Amino acid sequence: MMEALVQTLKNLWKEWQLRGLILLSLIFQTILIVMGNRRKYSYQLLVRFAVWVAYLAADTVATMALGIISNDLGKMSYCGLDANIELHVFWAPFLLLHLGGPDTITAYSVEDNELWLRHLLGLALQSGVAFNAFLMAWRGSHLSMLSTLMVFVGLSKYAERTWVLRSASSEQIKSSMLDRRDLPGPSNPNLLNEYDVKREQGYNVIPNRVIDIQLPMEAFAFQDDSISRTNELLKAYGLLQIFKRIFVNLLLSSQDRDTSLAVFQNLSFKKAFEVVEMELSFMYDLLYTKASMVYSRWGLSLRCINLSLTCIVLVLFSLADDKHKYKKADLVITFILLVVAIMLEIYAALVILFSDWTFVWLTLRKRTSVLKFIVSVQLFENPRWSNSMAQYNLLSFALREKPMIYGPILSQVKPHFCHRILKIFKCLGIVEKLEKERYVSKEVISNSLKEWIFKHLKERRKATVYDTSNIGRQKFTVETYDNGKLKWSMEKGFDERILIWYIATDICYYLEEPIEASQSKREMSILMSRYMLHLLVNYPTMLPAGLGDILIDDTCAEVIDFCNTPELLENKIDVYNRLVQAAVGVELLGTRYRARKSMLSNGRSLARSLNEITNKEEKWSLIADTWVEILAHAATHCEGSQHRQQLRRGGQLLTHVWLLMAHLGLTDHFQIQQPREIVRLTAK
Repeated sequence: MMEALVQTLKNLWKEWQLRGLILLSLIFQTILIVMGNRRKYSYQLLVRFAVWVAYLAADTVATMALGIISNDLGKMSYCGLDANIELHVFWAPFLLLHLGGPDTITAYSVEDNELWLRHLLGLALQSGVAFNAFLMAWRGSHLSMLSTLMVFVGLSKYAERTWVLRSASSEQIKSSMLDRRDLPGPSNPNLLNEYDVKREQGYNVIPNRVIDIQLPMEAFAFQDDSISRTNELLKAYGLLQIFKRIFVNLLLSSQDRDTSLAVFQNLSFKKAFEVVEMELSFMYDLLYTKASMVYSRWGLSLRCINLSLTCIVLVLFSLADDKHKYKKADLVITFILLVVAIMLEIYAALVILFSDWTFVWLTLRKRTSVLKFIVSVQLFENPRWSNSMAQYNLLSFALREKPMIYGPILSQVKPHFCHRILKIFKCLGIVEKLEKERYVSKEVISNSLKEWIFKHLKERRKATVYDTSNIGRQKFTVETYDNGKLKWSMEKGFDERILIWYIATDICYYLEEPIEASQSKREMSILMSRYMLHLLVNYPTMLPAGLGDILIDDTCAEVIDFCNTPELLENKIDVYNRLVQAAVGVELLGTRYRARKSMLSNGRSLARSLNEITNKEEKWSLIADTWVEILAHAATHCEGSQHRQQLRRGGQLLTHVWLLMAHLGLTDHFQIQQPREIVRLTAK
C-alpha cells in the first residue's frame, strides 16, 4: 500500500514538476511587474518582502525549468520526439522572456547593477541551453516556426535586461558623465581687433566681464501652463543630467552650481521640493528599472515588435489544426503563457504611457495635443515617493510596549523547542530586526515642515561664501539664538548629539501644554527628532560613524532601570512624568541610573536648560532650527551610494534634503574653478 502511494506521488511529480515551475515562474513575473515599481513610494515591509522573494526566486525557477526541458529532450532523442515534449520546448523561449524580467524592475538593489557581468554569463549559458533545445526539437513543423519567433522575443528581452544592468552600474554612470568640458578661455578671439577698430572710430570702449551661466536647455524648451507639472518636469530632467554625478561620488564644477542656483533661487518651497522629488523619481527609474532602454527609439521599437510577434504567435497557434495531439493541461498552460505575456506587455505599455518620462519626451518634441490627451485620460497614479518620514519612539522600544508578534504562536510550542527557534532567529538577526521595525511608524511630511527646512537652507546659503572650504563653519543654531550655554550639546559626537536632543525634545514636548503660536514648530521638532532617531537605530550607515548601537543600548538600559522603581509605573505617561520631574529639578536622577554610555542624563540637563527659556515661540524655533541643522549635517555626510539604496525603500527625507542642498551649493560636491568669463566691449 505504501509503495503504491509513493509510486503514485512520483508519477504525479514527474508529470507536473515542469508545469508547476512554469506556472510559478509566471506568478513571479506578475508579482514583479505589478509590485516592482511600488518600492518607489511604499514603505510597507510586505511589499518589499514580496518583491524580494519574487526577484530572487524568479531566475532560479526559470533556470530549473530550462534544465528539465533540456533533460527530457535528451531522453527522448533516443526513441523519437514526443508531441508533448515538442510543446514543452516551445515553452523555453517564454522562460527566456521571464529571465529578461519586466520593465518595472531590473535590479532589486544597486549591487545587482554592479554584478551585470554575472547576468551576462547567465545570459550566455541560459540562451545556449534554450537554443540547444530549440535545435534538437526542430522538425520544420508549424510549432517549430512559431518557436523561432518566440526565441527572438525571449533573447531580446534577456539581452535588454543585461544591457540595462550594465548601464546602471556605477562605473558606467561615471564613464558616461566624464565627458570633455569646455576649458575656460576667451570666447571672442577677435576681441583685440574689435577693440582697436572702435578706438579708432572715436568710441569710448569699456571692457566688461560677464560670468557665463549655462542653463539646461531642456528646462526652457517648452512653456505651457495649461499642462500642469510640465515645466517642473523639464527642470528636473535637465538638472538630473548634471547632478546624477553626485550619486556616484563625482565632483561638479562651479558652473554647475551656478546653473542650479539660477533655477532654484526663484522657486517657492513647494516647487523646489517638487523638482527634487521628480529628479529622484527619474534617478530611481534609471537605477532599478529599464527606463534607460524603454524611453529610447530602440526600446520603443523593440516593444512594438515583441508585442506584435507574440500576438501573431497566439493567433497562429490558435488556428493550428493539430492541437489534438497535445495533452489538455499542456495546451491550457501554453495559452496562459501567451495570453499573460501579451497582457503584461500591454500593462507595461500603459505604465510607460502615463509616466513622467513620456511627459518629458512629448514635451521636448512639442506634441502638445498628444500630451493633453494623455492628461485627460490619466489611468494610473504614479506617486514619486512615499512623502512620509519614519518615526521611532525610544521610550516605547525600551519599555517593550508592543507584545511580540510571534509570542502567541511560540507559547503553544514546547519551551525547549521555542528556545531553539528564538536562538536561531537571534543568530540570524531576525528577532532584533523585527523588534525595531515594529516600533517604527510613518508620518506624512507637511508643507509647513518643508517650508521651514527650505527657509533654513536658503538662509544658510546667504551666509555661505562660494568657497566650499568654508561650508560647515557657520555658527551653531544655539549661538545664533544667543544661547551659547547650550553649545556643549552640539560639540558632542554626532550620534550623541541626536540622542541628547531627542531626549530633550521628547521631554519638552510632553512637559508643556501646546499653545497655538508654537504648535506648528513643536510638532515639526518632535517629528524631526523621531525621524533622526529612526535613522540612527535602523540606518546608521547613512549617518557619520559613531557609537550609535552602544549609545542606544546603554540609554535603553538606563530607561529600563529608571522605570524599575518601588512605585509601579503602569504606562508611558507615568515614565514621562518622572522624567519631567527629573528635568525640572524636583527629583534628581541618582548615580545608579547613569549607564556608562547613556545619554539620558545629558538629555535631561539639556531639557532643563531649554525649559528656562520663557518665550515658548523662541524655544520651539530654536529646537526646530537645531533639528534642521542636524538633518542638514547628516545629509551632507551621507555618501551618494547610500542615497541610491534608499530610493528603493520609499525614499528618505534625508535624500531629498541632500539633493536640495546640492542644488543650493551647500555640499562639498563642487570643484572650485575659475568660472568661464565672456569679455564684452561696451562702446559709448
